Amino acid sequence: MGDIYTGPYECLEVFAKSLEGKTGKVVVADKGGKQESYPAGRSHYRLLKIPLEKESQYDVALENCEVSICYLSEREDIMQAGVCFLEWERGVWVAASDLGKWYQTPVREQYHFCPYKNWINDPNGLCWYQGYYHMYYQANPHSQKWDQMYWGHTASRDCIHWVHLPYVLQPQEELLDSEDGKGGAFSGSAVALDDRIRFYLTRHIGPQEDSEEETRQYQTMVESGDSIRFGEEKLIIEKPDEGFSFNFRDPKVIWHEGCWQMVIGTRVNNIPSVALYKSDDGVNWDYHGILLQERTEGVYTFECPDFFPLDGDMVVVGAWMLYSDEQRRYQPTYYYIGSCRDGKFEAKQTGLYDFAGNFYAVQSFEHEGRRIAIGWVSDFYNEHEPEANGANGSMSIPRELHIKEGKLYQKPIREIYQLRGKCYCSVSRQDVCLKHLNRNSYYVSIDFSLDTDFEILLGKDGDAEIKLLRKGKELRIATQGVNSHFVKCVTQVERLEKLEIFVDHRLVEVFANEGEKAGTKLFYHGKDGIFQAHFDSEEYVEEIEVYEMKGIW
Repeated sequence: MGDIYTGPYECLEVFAKSLEGKTGKVVVADKGGKQESYPAGRSHYRLLKIPLEKESQYDVALENCEVSICYLSEREDIMQAGVCFLEWERGVWVAASDLGKWYQTPVREQYHFCPYKNWINDPNGLCWYQGYYHMYYQANPHSQKWDQMYWGHTASRDCIHWVHLPYVLQPQEELLDSEDGKGGAFSGSAVALDDRIRFYLTRHIGPQEDSEEETRQYQTMVESGDSIRFGEEKLIIEKPDEGFSFNFRDPKVIWHEGCWQMVIGTRVNNIPSVALYKSDDGVNWDYHGILLQERTEGVYTFECPDFFPLDGDMVVVGAWMLYSDEQRRYQPTYYYIGSCRDGKFEAKQTGLYDFAGNFYAVQSFEHEGRRIAIGWVSDFYNEHEPEANGANGSMSIPRELHIKEGKLYQKPIREIYQLRGKCYCSVSRQDVCLKHLNRNSYYVSIDFSLDTDFEILLGKDGDAEIKLLRKGKELRIATQGVNSHFVKCVTQVERLEKLEIFVDHRLVEVFANEGEKAGTKLFYHGKDGIFQAHFDSEEYVEEIEVYEMKGIW
């Protein structure tokens, strides 16, 4: 037995699984001696929601079972305070009350959102509702690898400082009872109405190896009035039969031209496609054909499509599944700028969303005139370094989107700059050498009067390095001594006037010319931060500022 004091919380949520060959349970006893038992899952973890009295003491015992994540939930100010995570350590329940200390390891970001622990991928259900930004996300709460999919949940007042909230969606019951099935609550989006949020998502169920005959993906809808407690999920769309692959997922819904419109990533007659649906009420949907197709050889299907108006144009976004380009970037995401006519999208400009190889499944939403996008920082090159209670995956800095000169611009949202701490240096017209930057969490701003070639070292660990290079019109993030050294993370910038660099332990994000280009790259290392910049023409460097970045936890 281990003691838990509930404080202001009124529920204990536990992911519990029976030990092999055993029948496990979680046993909860109050101080009056009343005892209740809750059965653990058999072949998979099962989420147990155990009602408790606030400001009370309980004994909680694990019998023949193991727990992946455990937390206290349900309190009046849950949106401000978040859940309280609990860890079982040497026979004692310990509250993880200082998340800043919990996150302080060399391989976990400090100011990018990442889960309390274990696996995270696509951002889902981004919206503003009743005074908070909400981000739901794909998650495996039980390990640092992809597995059956849940939806996690986090909220923020400023889209930068986040609190952890209860998990809201689980895999289907038949998956939790199966030993070899695959699937769960796949990706989707949200529409915030006056009194509720309406969610659209894909349910996936099938064997471990996908097949056209046995794998099924279908779209569901579910609503919530408080963003935490979800109602009954309803099936709304099955894939059309003729020519459609089982790849039929990731619904994104917007209100546009007097009706609700939904795009779904799919593959039709072996061509990656974005399917279009429309609805008057957001509940009953009609198929309106194929909005866009991509005929580049090697793209398997579209994933995580997005569709929105921006600065007088329409934008379609799609992630290219299983595709490697000539620079060996794997699964890049592309944007298409153009217009819609008779249910077809006519692209006048296409571009790479992020040039550096670790950005995927981006989703956007609109709030107070801003179109804000967040992407999953993905580990496509198997560089993750697991650690006890570690996390695999995180989210990009939220980006504000605009169209300028026919291109998609993505600049960091203005709120991120509130995290700047002490200034390490502010100089002009000279090289810079800063070693042993405390915590390896910093921000760099460089203004150029004229263009110059340069070499900037952003991380080093023995022979492993990550650099930002400028040569001619080329801007490149280059690594060596790591798994992704062969990837050419390069883009063309005609004239470089401003450069912003965000370094956050294992992650580098680069923005050129107020968002003309953006690049996201992982680089795992256990050393202090380093920033060394050499410019071929120092006199063209108008100003360099380097600031410490404060953590968000």
